[in-house]
Amino acid sequence: MFGNYRSPAAVAVGMAAASLAVAGSAQAETLTQLEARIAALEAKEQEPVQVTNRYGMALSFYGTVKVDAVMDNNYGLGNTIGGIAQILDGTAEESDQKIHAFQSRFGFRGEQDTEYGKLRFNVEGDFFGGGGGTFRLRHAYGQIGGWTIGQTWSTFSVLGEAPAVWDFNGPAGPASFRVPLVRYSHDFGNGSNITASIEEDYVSWGDRPAFAVAASHSFDQGSVRVAYINRKLDYAGGTVTGWGANVGATYKPWEGGLIQASYTRGEGISSILGFSGYAGQQAGAGAPTFFDVDTNGDAIEMDGLSLAVSHKIRPDLSVLAAYGRQSYDSFAGARATDTDKLETVNIGGKYNLTENFAVGGEVIWANRTQFDGAEVDNTRLHLGATFDF
Repeated sequence: MFGNYRSPAAVAVGMAAASLAVAGSAQAETLTQLEARIAALEAKEQEPVQVTNRYGMALSFYGTVKVDAVMDNNYGLGNTIGGIAQILDGTAEESDQKIHAFQSRFGFRGEQDTEYGKLRFNVEGDFFGGGGGTFRLRHAYGQIGGWTIGQTWSTFSVLGEAPAVWDFNGPAGPASFRVPLVRYSHDFGNGSNITASIEEDYVSWGDRPAFAVAASHSFDQGSVRVAYINRKLDYAGGTVTGWGANVGATYKPWEGGLIQASYTRGEGISSILGFSGYAGQQAGAGAPTFFDVDTNGDAIEMDGLSLAVSHKIRPDLSVLAAYGRQSYDSFAGARATDTDKLETVNIGGKYNLTENFAVGGEVIWANRTQFDGAEVDNTRLHLGATFDF
């Protein structure tokens, strides 16, 4: 009878304790919710500002400030190593130094979903126009579905298979140029892709648009790619057809390691391979030492290769060694001082102090061999810093 009896005082104490417990729980819940809201607001503040245009297209901008300091020991080659193409056996030796920021670039992009697939555009420029110091357009193109229309990298360009060196000219061997084009690409979804394009010829003596096609396949440890280009070139006596074929590959043989290689063969392609800015239209005239067409009106045959090995020592530190070569077959009208072979060796590294600030450099050896067997060479120390935004 008395086992379940509770005094009025005990009941009051119990009710008070229960009330405090409920109040404490509510207070704790309110505090937790408040902390969650504050965390969400802070995270939102850290997100990049999303800008859209009147069509609902998401817009973004990007760029790089790149500062380069170069020191040549034998010849003053200018802003890039490409100047070796104009050094003759009789050129007087003279060391030189330069500091510039011409490789700095900026651009903006846009993207939105449509019933036809992703609609994208990209506009980008740098300050390497005229050999350095003048703003120029690099990319200006739009994409929808598999179509690309505008100016960007040629389908024949070697990109993923070419090493990322500090020098703007890059190693001898691979093709690397941008042109206005109309291109269609189809991705099979299994790592394979095919691409075909009609392109404005890279040089003023192109007689018609060029046609280019490429096929690639990527897998876990690398990739392989083949490409072909066909062009028609003007010369003093008419026109001649030029063509080029390229095969390139990448391979990751160990953790952090990467091998990149490419080989190109063709006729009338001197003006689209490495050092293309120094190529001449037809042999026998002017300062150029290699050409697209010989004095008989035949396209000059040549080949180019590049090989690079790089290793990422840790996420913020990498090293690279690259060799490039391009050779020109003998041709009608060749002068003793014309170019038989160009070679480059790049050995360097890069260190990221932050995710978007890096310093590094390389030592570059460049060699030019003439048809008479004479050689000229230069060693360059190239130091650089990049600030990405």
